[in-house]
Amino acid sequence: MNQARILVVEDEEMTARLILYRLKSLGHETRHAKDGVEGLKMIKEFNPDLVVLDVMLPGKSGFEILQELHDDPGFESGNIRVIMLSNKKSVEDVSRGFNLGAMEYVPKPFKMDEFLLRLKRVLNQ
Repeated sequence: MNQARILVVEDEEMTARLILYRLKSLGHETRHAKDGVEGLKMIKEFNPDLVVLDVMLPGKSGFEILQELHDDPGFESGNIRVIMLSNKKSVEDVSRGFNLGAMEYVPKPFKMDEFLLRLKRVLNQ
């Protein structure tokens, strides 16, 4: 897996720390946003290769972030890969994530090894 620029948009401190620790140990350049408003701003400024995006965030939800990116004509949202994380596991929520451009939808709680396998697959696409 080549080094990638990865933004983690996650408001649960322990989940974010664990993900960031593992990504850094694999050599990735990482940034972290704790809410949806900051996350959307950082996506545009940091221009990550991949965004790990929680669905339920303060400020803006992960779904709202994806919708705004999709609707922004000045932003190439198709160039960013997205893995969604969520406690919301209904078929409707998963379908909505994929329809808005997510490449993976990982239900919480998750096993880190499985998450990293999905991340590797998405980065290699």
